[in-house]
Amino acid sequence: MKVKIWLKQKENHIWALGLSVVLCAAIGIFFDYYYDLNDDVLIKDILAGVYTGTPEGRNIQMLFPLSFVISLFYRVARGLPWYGIFLCLCHFGSIYLMTKRLLGFFEKRMGKVMALLLETAVILTLFLRELVFTQYTVTCTLLAATAAFLFYTAKEEKTVKDFFLHNMPCILLVTIAFQLRSEMLLLVLPLICVTGLCRWSCESPFFTKENAAKYFSVLGGIFAGLVLSQGLHMAAHGSADWREFNRYFDNRTELYDFYWQWRPSYEDNQAYYDSIGMTRYSRMLIENYNFGLDEEIDADVLQKISEKAAETRRQQLSFGAALKQAVIDYRYRTFHETDYPWNLFVIALYLMVLAAAVKNRHFRFLWELPCMGVVRSGLWLFILYRGRAPERITHSLYLMELVILLAMLLRECKEGGKDKLWTAMKPCFFAVPAVLCLCFAAGSVRAVCTEYEARENTNRAWAALQDYVKGHEDCFYFVDVYSTVRYSEKLFCNVDNAISNYDIMGGWASKSPLNDKKLAAFGIDSMAYAILEQDKVFVIVQAKEPDSLPPFGESLSGYYAERGETIELYKADGICLDGEEVFYVYKPVRAALP
Repeated sequence: MKVKIWLKQKENHIWALGLSVVLCAAIGIFFDYYYDLNDDVLIKDILAGVYTGTPEGRNIQMLFPLSFVISLFYRVARGLPWYGIFLCLCHFGSIYLMTKRLLGFFEKRMGKVMALLLETAVILTLFLRELVFTQYTVTCTLLAATAAFLFYTAKEEKTVKDFFLHNMPCILLVTIAFQLRSEMLLLVLPLICVTGLCRWSCESPFFTKENAAKYFSVLGGIFAGLVLSQGLHMAAHGSADWREFNRYFDNRTELYDFYWQWRPSYEDNQAYYDSIGMTRYSRMLIENYNFGLDEEIDADVLQKISEKAAETRRQQLSFGAALKQAVIDYRYRTFHETDYPWNLFVIALYLMVLAAAVKNRHFRFLWELPCMGVVRSGLWLFILYRGRAPERITHSLYLMELVILLAMLLRECKEGGKDKLWTAMKPCFFAVPAVLCLCFAAGSVRAVCTEYEARENTNRAWAALQDYVKGHEDCFYFVDVYSTVRYSEKLFCNVDNAISNYDIMGGWASKSPLNDKKLAAFGIDSMAYAILEQDKVFVIVQAKEPDSLPPFGESLSGYYAERGETIELYKADGICLDGEEVFYVYKPVRAALP
């Protein structure tokens, strides 16, 4: 009898946990979890000690407190994939928290079952790719969206203390999200603020001292979490070498992420490059991302190139013209196939929330929904104006908005009475998302299967490279950056957290204190010197170089020629896959005198 009572009390917990576990296991069975980008792989390598030989708390891409905690787990049990475990816990933990809260809006078991089935269908339609191919930007947004959902749907609390304590998980989720990917959390923070304002407007009366204290206490908790996280991060990176690298990192990001298409060509701007001390082949190294070879490419040089590119952008594309194009792109993406089916789900939820509000005669939605629309429009115009809108950002914005709108819809149904309004809204609540899932679920799953198969085939070459370098432990290899961009790794398969005896010739960790530490572990002071002078240091380049980039051999030979060294690229070996060479292993040597 006691067991039945306990099961009844914990029913929502059990259902939610069951869904999360089943989803996690099913995806792991049908697919292997992948890091989406090689950026994610490098984050893992730094945390796990693969990069420097020691698990590092300063991870460059995330804030120090979270990075340090994850690195501690690697220090305790080096062989486990802790970063992958953390990402999956964030994903399926968020699904568990939102599902448990969602089920609280259903009294009958049949309603709970239908809600679980519909939620599963929506996840497979919209979010399957993000679960299979994990990317920490999306993970950050999922944590923030979970916090917004829990806050908006939280039960009423009379006292400031109870309200604050009840919403402490929301504060914690936002803080973790900020530490994981601060730029993405700051991008969606306006939507979190709108959620808080809309939730406040549900209070009756709206403005009282008690309500103001309650909501500002949570806002203050979030603000304190962000400030403390950033403060600890800055303190941990307070040394001169880290401060200089962070300046270099910011300038590099500005150039490559936002002004790359406006970068000044060498042929048309030779005088300018001469004025900043940059040669033709140093410029070519920036073009093919192998700038780690040239020690003279520092924060100041990248800043000057970025400023020149920004000036070119202003000359060729005025603020008004850029904003107009952003508006055109935004309008198209809102209603057309570019963002199917995310945009259709968002539009449907806006209409459903409006219908529920009208049914309830809650006319506050006449300003709440437009407010949400204005804020989301501002965020979209911001990313489109800057010219950087990859799917990991756009899908994250849609995810945030969808979750907030779902929270609004559920609360409206509850406030309208579980019998009265819910009876009226139930057909619409289930039918609209179900129809969208029927239209797009098969295509979404098929797209994930296709991408997964392509990654499996593509990564066979990367696995061959990994096996090759591990088989030559007494050597060290510098790998051409663009020879690595197509490859990724799995979260939980073939885990080997021993230090790697290779490094790419550029990338976002290049010229960092971590990069210096890695090279020092192999007795290397300078990449350019080691390649030419140390017998067991080699260069790896993919056999089929992209036509859009300067040939690797030309850029390398030209770089040394500008410094008085004539070299030849001697092919020392090849890395084969299915009997065909996929990578060349070169040893640059000084050319013999005539």
